[in-house]
Amino acid sequence: MRILGDYHTHTCYSDGQTPVIDIVQAAKERGLSEIGISDHGPRKMLKGLKKKRFEKLVGEIQSAKSEMPVLLGVEANVISTSGKIDVNGSLREKLDLLMFGVHVVVWFTPMSFFTFFLPNVFFNAIHFVPGFMIRRNTKIVSRVLQKNQIDIYTHPGRYFRVDVVTLAKTCADRGILMELNSKKLSFRPVDFERMAATGAKFIIGSDAHSPKRVGDFARVEEFLKNCDYNPKDIINLEQTYTDYKTEKKKREDENLRGNQDGNTEQPEQKHHLWRH
Repeated sequence: MRILGDYHTHTCYSDGQTPVIDIVQAAKERGLSEIGISDHGPRKMLKGLKKKRFEKLVGEIQSAKSEMPVLLGVEANVISTSGKIDVNGSLREKLDLLMFGVHVVVWFTPMSFFTFFLPNVFFNAIHFVPGFMIRRNTKIVSRVLQKNQIDIYTHPGRYFRVDVVTLAKTCADRGILMELNSKKLSFRPVDFERMAATGAKFIIGSDAHSPKRVGDFARVEEFLKNCDYNPKDIINLEQTYTDYKTEKKKREDENLRGNQDGNTEQPEQKHHLWRH
């Protein structure tokens, strides 16, 4: 299995172990065509990407581009039950990709701390998450996906349980990629097949926090052996993220021109491939 890019990596600017160049060199050594740096958003306790260090991170990424294509990303955190995240509009404009994942050690808003964080920690501790909590979590994550310009939803279902199939429908409608996380997969092969059936697209990520784990996709590769799937549904098996975005933009522009010309009917094949 050839995977062209790894877009979920962390450096010493959040909770990773090394500078940007070490991650990039590891990606180059492993034959990747593209790498993404996606440090945690600023509300991650103690280890979030701080505003005062952001420009230094950008500088390191610019320097590392002499080695290979490097994308600037952030893995944002949900901080309120209303769907608010810790990446604002001005920061979003500077990013090549915005990732989002639910994390535990986050500075939540006071109300969300009591209504979202504490109940989930309690139910996880007793190893039983009731249906109403799963439905509540799903609604909160859905709000994040609908209200923000998210590119990739990372490790779906990890930490706080959600209905991944329902969220796959949201991602399909919004054009958001769902991650197959090689650090931990929190759903079964049958769930993945149901997620894919909604029209959702996927991307494989290592969630590397050190150079040795960059491009380590072994867990996902083993997982996929037990799944019936179309490789075209996993974008970095077919192309780099940059090529995917370019092709997506081209199709969207073509559809827009068709609508403006009075052609509102879209070919069935395009609708299937690009639900968003």
